[in-house]
Amino acid sequence: MEKIFNQKILEKPLLVLNDIKKSFDSTLALKGVYLRAFSGKAMGILGENGAGKSTLMNILSGVFPATSGHLIWNGIQHDHFRNIKEAEHLGISIIHQEITCFNDMTVIDNIFAGHEINNFGLINYKKQKSAATKIFNLLKLDISFNEQMSKLTIAEQQMVEIAKAMLRQSKLIIFDEPTSSLSRVDAENLFKIILKLKNEKMAICYISHKLEEIPIVCDFITIIRDGNYIGEYLVNELTEDQIIAKMVGREILEKYPKKDQLIKKDILFKVEDLSNDFVKNINFVLYKNEILGFSGLVGARRTELFKSLIGYYPKDTGRFFLEDENIALHGVSSAIKKGIYYVTEDRKNDGLLLDETIKRNISLSSLKKISFLNFINLKKEKNITNQYKEKMSIKTSNLENLVRSLSGGNQQKVLLAKAFAAKPKIMIFDEPTRGVDVGSRREIYDLIYEAKRNGIGVIVISSDLPEVVGLCNRVIVMKHGEISKEIEGVNLTPEEVIKYAI
Repeated sequence: MEKIFNQKILEKPLLVLNDIKKSFDSTLALKGVYLRAFSGKAMGILGENGAGKSTLMNILSGVFPATSGHLIWNGIQHDHFRNIKEAEHLGISIIHQEITCFNDMTVIDNIFAGHEINNFGLINYKKQKSAATKIFNLLKLDISFNEQMSKLTIAEQQMVEIAKAMLRQSKLIIFDEPTSSLSRVDAENLFKIILKLKNEKMAICYISHKLEEIPIVCDFITIIRDGNYIGEYLVNELTEDQIIAKMVGREILEKYPKKDQLIKKDILFKVEDLSNDFVKNINFVLYKNEILGFSGLVGARRTELFKSLIGYYPKDTGRFFLEDENIALHGVSSAIKKGIYYVTEDRKNDGLLLDETIKRNISLSSLKKISFLNFINLKKEKNITNQYKEKMSIKTSNLENLVRSLSGGNQQKVLLAKAFAAKPKIMIFDEPTRGVDVGSRREIYDLIYEAKRNGIGVIVISSDLPEVVGLCNRVIVMKHGEISKEIEGVNLTPEEVIKYAI
């Protein structure tokens, strides 16, 4: 066992996972994985989509048992935790990549759901509010306790989940892609919070595809590939390129495709004077063969802008021109008919049918092309879905599997495959690489560039500053529902974007 773990790490572990294996029917998701966590330290858990990271964390947090192997918690051996409550009782909390909340309940009711503060059988709302206020002040959250969760942005919902885990006074918090929907400022605030938790001797397991976060947050890393344990390392023991090579089994030479020169000649799409309850006086153009980025902090209302544009939210004023034609957009279906495809940031609630097959989800956007007299041509459907399974490198043994069975990153690939299969004139990607590993990100970027070179206009909304700068020809920065600045060329740097976002 000693040879399995890194001999340079001398601390006594709070947690040890030994030779964990997990099968789902005939699929072996984990093939013998080892993991340690230490009080006051953060262990980064790295691997591609489908490597088994989330499966491992679900075993650790009591969601389901391992097929074989055992864990040692605080010196006591367990075959597995029988349920989530048992793991929580011992002091283990998990913040899932997919937000798990009660949308119709208030923020404060979500925080204390199942853990209410009682006095003689009655909920003590005053004590609950006092406890929550302390955590919200620590996290610098400006969210009303009485607001419904459904009215919060994904980023705000995620911060509420973090507050909830902290209120449980856990000994170990598992963060599964916690910054996937956070702005740079909110992410930096989270890193400060994690440092405070470490100083209070709390153990952290940190899953992230953003490798630049790992040295900031983590002390050690464990790498998993295709369900196999690759190794445990000090955070500064490997270069980023070495980490990537161990994660994916190959070298990724460049993160982003080489940018083509932007030629401001043919305007594909134009927005004039768009205003409503969310945005004010929005004017911009999208050129043919361009990738146009939209950046801003949480609350900048980038998502609200494009939901207003496609007609999801009503507009007070505004005109849209597609290839010089004045068009009216009355909702998602209307936009798709005109050739404008919006890829939502919220795949779980708005983008995918989780209890339908992978095949059916991908083909939904192409039903008219593969149907005759309301009957689907199954051969055409199979051809289209197989094509995009290969293009997107979706990890699944069978396209008839439910989307729910996929990892978060592979669900994101299905969402993008559905969009590409529609073959629209304009593609609007809202957080296109949310929860996607570094190797798959490059595959997605290549597909976005392929779409651009085929004459499709591309708009990318992203909270990932390196992504929006590395991928886009121009970036429009938003602040409080208005355009703050348009940046391009040599001026397009993360520092310049953040300057106009704050």
